[in-house]
Amino acid sequence: MDYSHPPFGNLTLITEETTDTSFLQGKFNEMPFSIQITQPIDLEKIDFNFIQKKMTDFSQIKAKTELFLKNILHTHPEQLGCNNYETEINETKELISFPEFIFYDHKKNWDIIFRESILPIAEPYGILVNYHDNDITGFEDISNSEEL
Repeated sequence: MDYSHPPFGNLTLITEETTDTSFLQGKFNEMPFSIQITQPIDLEKIDFNFIQKKMTDFSQIKAKTELFLKNILHTHPEQLGCNNYETEINETKELISFPEFIFYDHKKNWDIIFRESILPIAEPYGILVNYHDNDITGFEDISNSEEL
């Protein structure tokens, strides 16, 4: 079933059979996003202005996220699968790219999966970075995940 919400256009409802979790999926500014929702669907509970703001501000969010990850590389490179910053990271390549946003209805917690990264822990699915409102709260190694 599809829903429509300007400026996001058509949103497709997907329900995961194994978890019975539902998502509205779409694209905004050529970037994919999902909104985890509770049934029954109530579009009024979804803060579309919040979602639009975050996706519109992606370039600033990406820069802030890169600084966050570079700080971890300098202080605890092993958390990102590196032996040390200097020998593992090629500064000429993008640290993170190909974002997929994940939002939650009526919550200020949200995530971005960067599907491509030069960080070793990003293989094969990417790296999941967690946010609350305007703050980065952490990251997750999803390399051993069974399904995304």
